[in-house]
Amino acid sequence: MEAETPLVFKRMIMAISGILMLIGLPLSANLLCAMSSSYFQYSEMLYSVFSCLAVLLTMGVGIAAFIHSNGSIQKKRSKILSMPPIPLLVGAFGLLLFLGLFFFNANISEGLFFPPILIVLAALPPLWSVAWFARTDTMADLSTDEPILPTDNVITEETKVDVTDDANKNHITWRRGVMAFIGGATIGVLVALILEIILPAIVLALVFDLANVVLDSVRALFEQLAGFDIANALTNPGFIYVFILLAVIAPLAEEIAKPLALLPILRRLNRKQAFLMGALAGAGFAAIENVIYAASSYELWSGVLLIRSLGGALHPLGAGLMALAWRDVLCEEQGAWSNWLKRFAIAVGVHAVWNGGSLLVITFGGAGLFGELPAEIGTLGISAAGVTLAFLILLGISALWIGRIFGHGESPESFLEDKNTDVSLAPSERTLAIWALACLTAIVPIGIAGLSLWLR
Repeated sequence: MEAETPLVFKRMIMAISGILMLIGLPLSANLLCAMSSSYFQYSEMLYSVFSCLAVLLTMGVGIAAFIHSNGSIQKKRSKILSMPPIPLLVGAFGLLLFLGLFFFNANISEGLFFPPILIVLAALPPLWSVAWFARTDTMADLSTDEPILPTDNVITEETKVDVTDDANKNHITWRRGVMAFIGGATIGVLVALILEIILPAIVLALVFDLANVVLDSVRALFEQLAGFDIANALTNPGFIYVFILLAVIAPLAEEIAKPLALLPILRRLNRKQAFLMGALAGAGFAAIENVIYAASSYELWSGVLLIRSLGGALHPLGAGLMALAWRDVLCEEQGAWSNWLKRFAIAVGVHAVWNGGSLLVITFGGAGLFGELPAEIGTLGISAAGVTLAFLILLGISALWIGRIFGHGESPESFLEDKNTDVSLAPSERTLAIWALACLTAIVPIGIAGLSLWLR
């Protein structure tokens, strides 16, 4: 395993950061104008939020990347990354949500305060998920023989700064953590946009003029929702296209894209580091995606953020699994490619179930906005949207649990193979039984409701 990250890679990051800062200069001037306005129209709110996001992704990312790449070139030491307490992150989310609603509805300097509040809110759920993955009884695991740490198992402020990116064997430094988050928010998002939006759009435009057919089908979908024609809406070609895009194309593209920025350094990380670095890249990706979804929902932005916070662990978990898979391949470990396929299937499968379930909630809930839903949209008096939402909550909890296992350097298989693993994390038979029953309780009504619609 190489001693340190290649110098050419660090210099390349420095050069790119300089270009980003130059691009960010005119965008920063534009942001000052955007933030001085008040929202009277939906387009003005979108303009302010995305102007703020553009400055962060250019000027902000450029400054952070320049500082950290320059520090790495000069071999300056970086502190161990320690996430804030999870209750603090959740409490900050609640407080900022209240402030965001206040500024948005009170029309008091909302152009100045609302965009940064929305962006921070979008980043908190994936970050507290990573904090949950990495949380241990102490701030750092001292079980290794790392020479730069004291042998009395005490970490002081002095020893925290004496950890370098490449000498450290068991921790993630602030430098690498920040760069992983930035990589997921920039390179990951860009590659995903190309794979799941731009390429399908080109295909639709070039092959048999399918773009007009899709647009007509999506338009008919909204008309059927407005007319309570849910059965036809679910079989509408527009719904099927959106479902395939969200539940098939998006998971495949995004799980490939999220950890790509980490490929140059993964072979220098151990398994725990690779997973947590990937999780941070997934958190950066999720933050940008949350901003896009919330800002696009206008007055429903708070509800969208609350729903998406339930699945805050999904992007970090998927990216962490794929970073671990790529790390094994780059290190040429035995069975690396078969394990890559397994982890890719898990990441894509969980992502697909979440996206598909979210689309059902939006479809049923969107139809409910037009009035009372038909009686068949439910089973035993339970709303199908509510049941699907309950299933998504269970899925989000399971993602937190699985991420916690991998964040401790374990794997689900290790509970069966290694007697020295942390048994406090191991699922008991009773836990598995309760989990299976909960999943059946959520899935069966959905299946019955779908069958009743199909036979209608």
